[in-house]
Amino acid sequence: MINVKLNRRFFSVCLLLIINGFLTGCSLFQDMLQQDSIAEYGEAVFRKQNLITSQVMLLPETELSAENYQKLQQAESQMQKECKLLNEYATREIDKAHIDLLFQKQVRDSISGCDASIHTIETLLNQLGITDE
Repeated sequence: MINVKLNRRFFSVCLLLIINGFLTGCSLFQDMLQQDSIAEYGEAVFRKQNLITSQVMLLPETELSAENYQKLQQAESQMQKECKLLNEYATREIDKAHIDLLFQKQVRDSISGCDASIHTIETLLNQLGITDE
């Protein structure tokens, strides 16, 4: 009788460990998929930021009024601040420098702000009748 109770308890513990291992494995798999998704998003934002920066740099100053030029410069400056960590990450990756987990998290957390600042400039460029076409 005691042996049967011990076997059931042992079986229950083993089953819980297996289920926990399975759930942890699924969670790790989900985390890996999420990291790939974040990396793709970060790369897309980085490319868009570079495109917008080039577009603003190539824009003749005389094409805009002083007020609109100043608005565009302020928005571009804000974008550079918001995208600073993403740009630093790209530089470190190109240089094959060490990128620690804390820095990766900081970059990941900053991507949406960078993206929002890009959209601000895109909106401003559209309002001014300037497109990348």
